[in-house]
Amino acid sequence: MSRNPSISEVDLRWVQLWIGVRALSEPEVEALERQLRDDPLNIAVRVHLFGYFSRYEGSELKRKDVERKLFEIVLWFIENKPASTGFLGFRLMTSARLFKPRAFGALRQAWLEQVDALSMDGTVLGNAGMFIGWNDFETGAALIERAYELQPAENWLGLFISIIALEIWTSPELYKDRLREYIIDVGLRSLRTESGGAPSMTCQHVSNAALCLGRLDDVRTCIDYLREENHPQCDQLANVYAGLVALRENNIDCAIESLLVMKPGYEAQPVAFCLAIELFDLGERESIARFIDNFEGKITEHDRNRWLDQVAKNKRPDFAAVFPQLRRGVKSL
Repeated sequence: MSRNPSISEVDLRWVQLWIGVRALSEPEVEALERQLRDDPLNIAVRVHLFGYFSRYEGSELKRKDVERKLFEIVLWFIENKPASTGFLGFRLMTSARLFKPRAFGALRQAWLEQVDALSMDGTVLGNAGMFIGWNDFETGAALIERAYELQPAENWLGLFISIIALEIWTSPELYKDRLREYIIDVGLRSLRTESGGAPSMTCQHVSNAALCLGRLDDVRTCIDYLREENHPQCDQLANVYAGLVALRENNIDCAIESLLVMKPGYEAQPVAFCLAIELFDLGERESIARFIDNFEGKITEHDRNRWLDQVAKNKRPDFAAVFPQLRRGVKSL
Protein backbone atom coordinates (compact mmCIF):
# COMPACT_ATOMS: atom_id res chain seq x y z
CA MET A 1 0.00 0.00 0.00
CA SER A 2 1.48 3.33 -1.04
CA ARG A 3 1.24 6.18 1.42
CA ASN A 4 -1.04 9.13 0.81
CA PRO A 5 1.09 12.22 1.59
CA SER A 6 -1.60 13.39 4.02
CA ILE A 7 -1.33 10.17 6.06
CA SER A 8 1.53 9.74 8.51
CA GLU A 9 3.68 6.64 8.42
CA VAL A 10 2.30 5.63 11.81
CA ASP A 11 -1.29 5.96 10.59
CA LEU A 12 -0.46 3.97 7.47
CA ARG A 13 0.92 1.22 9.69
CA TRP A 14 -2.29 1.13 11.75
CA VAL A 15 -4.43 1.06 8.59
CA GLN A 16 -2.40 -1.85 7.23
CA LEU A 17 -2.80 -3.80 10.45
CA TRP A 18 -6.54 -3.05 10.57
CA ILE A 19 -7.07 -4.21 7.00
CA GLY A 20 -4.81 -7.20 7.55
CA VAL A 21 -7.15 -8.75 10.12
CA ARG A 22 -9.23 -10.16 7.26
CA ALA A 23 -6.51 -12.72 6.58
CA LEU A 24 -5.96 -13.78 10.20
CA SER A 25 -6.64 -17.40 11.09
CA GLU A 26 -7.84 -18.45 14.53
CA PRO A 27 -4.40 -19.82 15.53
CA GLU A 28 -2.82 -16.52 14.44
CA VAL A 29 -5.28 -14.58 16.60
CA GLU A 30 -4.47 -16.80 19.57
CA ALA A 31 -0.76 -16.24 18.96
CA LEU A 32 -1.33 -12.47 18.94
CA GLU A 33 -3.23 -12.70 22.22
CA ARG A 34 -0.34 -14.63 23.81
CA GLN A 35 2.09 -12.04 22.48
CA LEU A 36 0.02 -9.24 24.01
CA ARG A 37 -0.07 -10.99 27.38
CA ASP A 38 3.73 -11.21 27.30
CA ASP A 39 4.16 -7.64 26.05
CA PRO A 40 1.14 -5.47 27.04
CA LEU A 41 2.81 -2.32 25.67
CA ASN A 42 3.05 -3.68 22.13
CA ILE A 43 0.76 -1.16 20.40
CA ALA A 44 1.01 -2.85 16.99
CA VAL A 45 -0.32 -6.14 18.34
CA ARG A 46 -3.00 -4.32 20.30
CA VAL A 47 -4.16 -2.42 17.20
CA HIS A 48 -4.17 -5.66 15.20
CA LEU A 49 -6.44 -7.32 17.76
CA PHE A 50 -8.54 -4.17 18.09
CA GLY A 51 -9.26 -4.40 14.36
CA TYR A 52 -9.96 -8.13 14.50
CA PHE A 53 -12.38 -7.94 17.42
CA SER A 54 -14.20 -4.98 15.82
CA ARG A 55 -15.25 -7.09 12.84
CA TYR A 56 -18.86 -8.01 12.20
CA GLU A 57 -20.34 -11.24 10.94
CA GLY A 58 -23.74 -10.27 9.63
CA SER A 59 -25.03 -7.77 12.18
CA GLU A 60 -23.21 -9.33 15.12
CA LEU A 61 -19.67 -9.04 16.37
CA LYS A 62 -17.59 -11.90 15.02
CA ARG A 63 -17.24 -14.09 18.13
CA LYS A 64 -19.27 -14.77 21.26
CA ASP A 65 -16.50 -13.59 23.58
CA VAL A 66 -15.58 -10.66 21.41
CA GLU A 67 -17.25 -7.88 23.41
CA ARG A 68 -15.27 -8.79 26.54
CA LYS A 69 -11.99 -8.85 24.62
CA LEU A 70 -12.83 -5.69 22.73
CA PHE A 71 -13.81 -4.04 26.02
CA GLU A 72 -10.43 -4.88 27.53
CA ILE A 73 -8.56 -3.45 24.53
CA VAL A 74 -10.58 -0.23 24.38
CA LEU A 75 -10.35 0.23 28.17
CA TRP A 76 -6.56 -0.11 27.93
CA PHE A 77 -6.42 2.61 25.30
CA ILE A 78 -8.68 4.89 27.34
CA GLU A 79 -6.52 4.44 30.42
CA ASN A 80 -3.15 4.56 28.65
CA LYS A 81 -3.59 6.42 25.33
CA PRO A 82 -6.60 8.71 25.77
CA ALA A 83 -5.07 11.41 23.56
CA SER A 84 -4.69 9.14 20.52
CA THR A 85 -5.07 10.96 17.22
CA GLY A 86 -5.31 10.06 13.54
CA PHE A 87 -6.58 6.63 12.53
CA LEU A 88 -6.24 5.13 15.99
CA GLY A 89 -8.02 8.05 17.62
CA PHE A 90 -10.88 7.73 15.11
CA ARG A 91 -11.27 4.01 15.75
CA LEU A 92 -11.21 4.57 19.48
CA MET A 93 -13.88 7.28 19.28
CA THR A 94 -16.20 5.27 17.05
CA SER A 95 -15.84 1.96 18.91
CA ALA A 96 -18.60 3.08 21.30
CA ARG A 97 -21.25 1.79 18.88
CA LEU A 98 -19.94 -1.77 19.35
CA PHE A 99 -20.84 -2.07 23.03
CA LYS A 100 -24.01 -3.00 24.86
CA PRO A 101 -25.27 -0.58 27.55
CA ARG A 102 -23.47 -2.12 30.54
CA ALA A 103 -20.06 -2.23 28.83
CA PHE A 104 -20.60 1.23 27.33
CA GLY A 105 -21.42 2.59 30.80
CA ALA A 106 -18.17 1.26 32.22
CA LEU A 107 -16.14 2.74 29.37
CA ARG A 108 -18.02 6.02 29.68
CA GLN A 109 -16.97 6.20 33.32
CA ALA A 110 -13.36 5.45 32.37
CA TRP A 111 -13.45 8.36 29.94
CA LEU A 112 -14.92 10.71 32.53
CA GLU A 113 -12.11 9.81 34.92
CA GLN A 114 -9.58 10.75 32.25
CA VAL A 115 -11.46 14.00 31.62
CA ASP A 116 -11.17 14.86 35.33
CA ALA A 117 -7.46 14.04 35.37
CA LEU A 118 -6.63 15.79 32.07
CA SER A 119 -9.19 18.57 31.99
CA MET A 120 -7.02 20.92 29.91
CA ASP A 121 -6.16 18.39 27.21
CA GLY A 122 -8.48 19.16 24.30
CA THR A 123 -7.73 15.89 22.54
CA VAL A 124 -8.73 13.83 25.57
CA LEU A 125 -11.92 15.85 25.99
CA GLY A 126 -12.71 15.56 22.29
CA ASN A 127 -12.07 11.81 22.17
CA ALA A 128 -14.20 11.34 25.28
CA GLY A 129 -16.99 13.49 23.86
CA MET A 130 -17.01 11.63 20.56
CA PHE A 131 -17.09 8.23 22.29
CA ILE A 132 -19.72 9.16 24.87
CA GLY A 133 -21.83 11.06 22.34
CA TRP A 134 -22.80 7.83 20.54
CA ASN A 135 -25.15 6.96 23.42
CA ASP A 136 -25.20 10.06 25.63
CA PHE A 137 -25.76 13.15 23.50
CA GLU A 138 -25.87 15.74 26.28
CA THR A 139 -22.63 14.68 28.00
CA GLY A 140 -20.87 14.21 24.66
CA ALA A 141 -21.95 17.63 23.40
CA ALA A 142 -20.73 19.36 26.57
CA LEU A 143 -17.32 17.69 26.28
CA ILE A 144 -17.05 18.61 22.61
CA GLU A 145 -17.73 22.27 23.43
CA ARG A 146 -14.91 22.19 25.98
CA ALA A 147 -12.59 20.53 23.46
CA TYR A 148 -13.53 23.17 20.89
CA GLU A 149 -12.65 25.96 23.32
CA LEU A 150 -9.23 24.41 23.90
CA GLN A 151 -8.59 23.42 20.28
CA PRO A 152 -10.73 25.61 17.99
CA ALA A 153 -8.86 24.45 14.88
CA GLU A 154 -9.31 20.70 15.38
CA ASN A 155 -12.77 20.31 13.79
CA TRP A 156 -14.37 18.82 16.91
CA LEU A 157 -17.75 20.38 16.09
CA GLY A 158 -17.73 19.03 12.54
CA LEU A 159 -16.76 15.56 13.71
CA PHE A 160 -19.40 15.46 16.41
CA ILE A 161 -22.35 16.36 14.20
CA SER A 162 -21.43 13.41 11.96
CA ILE A 163 -22.22 11.18 14.94
CA ILE A 164 -25.42 13.04 15.75
CA ALA A 165 -26.55 12.75 12.12
CA LEU A 166 -26.32 8.97 12.48
CA GLU A 167 -28.24 9.09 15.76
CA ILE A 168 -31.24 10.61 13.96
CA TRP A 169 -31.86 7.25 12.25
CA THR A 170 -32.66 5.49 15.54
CA SER A 171 -34.04 8.36 17.65
CA PRO A 172 -37.73 8.73 18.60
CA GLU A 173 -39.59 10.88 16.08
CA LEU A 174 -40.23 13.70 18.56
CA TYR A 175 -36.50 13.89 19.34
CA LYS A 176 -35.34 14.06 15.73
CA ASP A 177 -36.10 17.74 15.18
CA ARG A 178 -34.13 18.70 18.27
CA LEU A 179 -31.12 16.87 16.88
CA ARG A 180 -31.63 18.51 13.48
CA GLU A 181 -31.65 21.96 15.10
CA TYR A 182 -28.41 21.05 16.87
CA ILE A 183 -26.80 19.82 13.64
CA ILE A 184 -27.71 23.02 11.82
CA ASP A 185 -26.59 25.45 14.50
CA VAL A 186 -23.37 23.64 15.45
CA GLY A 187 -22.59 22.68 11.86
CA LEU A 188 -22.82 26.28 10.68
CA ARG A 189 -20.58 27.34 13.55
CA SER A 190 -18.10 24.68 12.46
CA LEU A 191 -18.13 25.96 8.88
CA ARG A 192 -17.53 29.53 10.06
CA THR A 193 -14.80 28.87 12.60
CA GLU A 194 -13.11 25.48 12.09
CA SER A 195 -10.44 24.79 9.52
CA GLY A 196 -9.54 21.43 7.99
CA GLY A 197 -11.82 18.48 8.56
CA ALA A 198 -14.42 17.64 5.93
CA PRO A 199 -16.53 20.76 5.28
CA SER A 200 -18.39 19.04 2.44
CA MET A 201 -19.67 16.40 4.86
CA THR A 202 -20.65 19.10 7.35
CA CYS A 203 -22.52 20.90 4.57
CA GLN A 204 -24.40 17.70 3.73
CA HIS A 205 -25.40 17.04 7.34
CA VAL A 206 -26.54 20.64 7.81
CA SER A 207 -28.37 20.80 4.48
CA ASN A 208 -30.24 17.53 5.07
CA ALA A 209 -31.37 18.70 8.52
CA ALA A 210 -32.28 22.16 7.23
CA LEU A 211 -34.37 20.75 4.36
CA CYS A 212 -36.36 18.69 6.84
CA LEU A 213 -37.05 21.77 8.97
CA GLY A 214 -37.69 24.14 6.06
CA ARG A 215 -34.68 26.32 6.88
CA LEU A 216 -33.86 27.00 3.24
CA ASP A 217 -31.55 29.95 3.89
CA ASP A 218 -29.29 27.61 5.86
CA VAL A 219 -29.19 25.27 2.87
CA ARG A 220 -28.21 28.22 0.68
CA THR A 221 -25.40 29.04 3.09
CA CYS A 222 -24.09 25.48 2.73
CA ILE A 223 -24.36 25.72 -1.06
CA ASP A 224 -22.06 28.75 -0.94
CA TYR A 225 -19.54 26.85 1.20
CA LEU A 226 -19.65 23.88 -1.16
CA ARG A 227 -18.92 26.05 -4.18
CA GLU A 228 -15.95 27.58 -2.37
CA GLU A 229 -14.38 24.10 -2.13
CA ASN A 230 -13.72 24.17 -5.90
CA HIS A 231 -14.06 20.41 -6.24
CA PRO A 232 -16.23 18.53 -8.77
CA GLN A 233 -18.17 16.53 -6.20
CA CYS A 234 -18.73 19.59 -4.00
CA ASP A 235 -19.98 21.46 -7.07
CA GLN A 236 -22.32 18.56 -7.79
CA LEU A 237 -23.64 18.61 -4.22
CA ALA A 238 -24.19 22.36 -4.47
CA ASN A 239 -26.26 21.88 -7.63
CA VAL A 240 -28.32 19.07 -6.12
CA TYR A 241 -29.10 21.03 -2.96
CA ALA A 242 -29.99 24.04 -5.10
CA GLY A 243 -32.41 21.74 -6.91
CA LEU A 244 -33.96 20.53 -3.66
CA VAL A 245 -34.41 24.12 -2.51
CA ALA A 246 -35.98 24.97 -5.87
CA LEU A 247 -38.50 22.14 -5.48
CA ARG A 248 -39.55 23.44 -2.07
CA GLU A 249 -40.13 26.80 -3.72
CA ASN A 250 -42.18 25.14 -6.51
CA ASN A 251 -39.59 25.88 -9.19
CA ILE A 252 -39.55 22.51 -10.96
CA ASP A 253 -37.69 23.76 -14.04
CA CYS A 254 -34.79 24.98 -11.92
CA ALA A 255 -34.75 21.68 -10.01
CA ILE A 256 -34.56 19.69 -13.25
CA GLU A 257 -31.77 21.90 -14.57
CA SER A 258 -29.82 21.40 -11.33
CA LEU A 259 -30.31 17.64 -11.51
CA LEU A 260 -29.08 17.30 -15.07
CA VAL A 261 -25.82 19.23 -14.73
CA MET A 262 -23.07 16.67 -15.32
CA LYS A 263 -19.38 17.54 -15.38
CA PRO A 264 -16.16 15.48 -15.25
CA GLY A 265 -15.56 14.14 -11.76
CA TYR A 266 -19.21 13.92 -10.78
CA GLU A 267 -20.15 10.74 -8.92
CA ALA A 268 -23.34 8.87 -8.10
CA GLN A 269 -24.07 10.64 -4.80
CA PRO A 270 -27.14 9.50 -2.85
CA VAL A 271 -28.66 12.95 -2.44
CA ALA A 272 -28.75 13.38 -6.23
CA PHE A 273 -30.97 10.29 -6.47
CA CYS A 274 -33.13 11.71 -3.71
CA LEU A 275 -33.78 14.77 -5.88
CA ALA A 276 -34.50 12.47 -8.83
CA ILE A 277 -37.11 10.55 -6.83
CA GLU A 278 -38.82 13.75 -5.74
CA LEU A 279 -39.01 14.88 -9.35
CA PHE A 280 -40.27 11.47 -10.48
CA ASP A 281 -43.07 11.70 -7.92
CA LEU A 282 -44.04 15.05 -9.46
CA GLY A 283 -44.49 13.40 -12.84
CA GLU A 284 -41.08 13.86 -14.41
CA ARG A 285 -40.01 10.96 -16.60
CA GLU A 286 -37.82 12.15 -19.48
CA SER A 287 -35.51 14.15 -17.20
CA ILE A 288 -35.10 11.18 -14.83
CA ALA A 289 -34.16 8.91 -17.74
CA ARG A 290 -31.59 11.50 -18.88
CA PHE A 291 -30.26 11.71 -15.34
CA ILE A 292 -29.78 7.93 -15.20
CA ASP A 293 -28.12 7.95 -18.62
CA ASN A 294 -25.71 10.64 -17.46
CA PHE A 295 -24.25 8.21 -14.91
CA GLU A 296 -23.08 5.73 -17.51
CA GLY A 297 -19.83 4.30 -16.19
CA LYS A 298 -20.55 5.57 -12.68
CA ILE A 299 -23.11 2.89 -11.81
CA THR A 300 -23.34 -0.73 -12.91
CA GLU A 301 -24.91 -1.41 -16.28
CA HIS A 302 -27.36 -3.78 -14.58
CA ASP A 303 -28.65 -1.08 -12.23
CA ARG A 304 -28.71 1.54 -14.97
CA ASN A 305 -30.73 -0.65 -17.35
CA ARG A 306 -33.12 -1.72 -14.59
CA TRP A 307 -33.83 1.87 -13.60
CA LEU A 308 -34.33 2.97 -17.20
CA ASP A 309 -36.76 0.10 -17.71
CA GLN A 310 -38.67 1.04 -14.59
CA VAL A 311 -38.99 4.67 -15.70
CA ALA A 312 -40.16 3.55 -19.15
CA LYS A 313 -42.88 1.49 -17.45
CA ASN A 314 -43.85 4.46 -15.27
CA LYS A 315 -42.58 2.67 -12.17
CA ARG A 316 -40.65 4.45 -9.43
CA PRO A 317 -36.94 3.54 -9.85
CA ASP A 318 -35.67 1.45 -6.95
CA PHE A 319 -32.66 3.68 -6.27
CA ALA A 320 -32.80 2.54 -2.62
CA ALA A 321 -31.65 -0.93 -3.69
CA VAL A 322 -28.24 0.67 -4.28
CA PHE A 323 -28.56 3.54 -1.80
CA PRO A 324 -30.48 2.16 1.24
CA GLN A 325 -30.31 5.56 2.94
CA LEU A 326 -32.87 6.84 0.41
CA ARG A 327 -35.71 4.75 1.79
CA ARG A 328 -37.17 7.76 3.56
CA GLY A 329 -35.87 10.55 1.36
CA VAL A 330 -33.83 13.47 2.68
CA LYS A 331 -35.00 12.69 6.21
CA SER A 332 -32.89 9.54 6.22
CA LEU A 333 -29.71 11.06 4.77
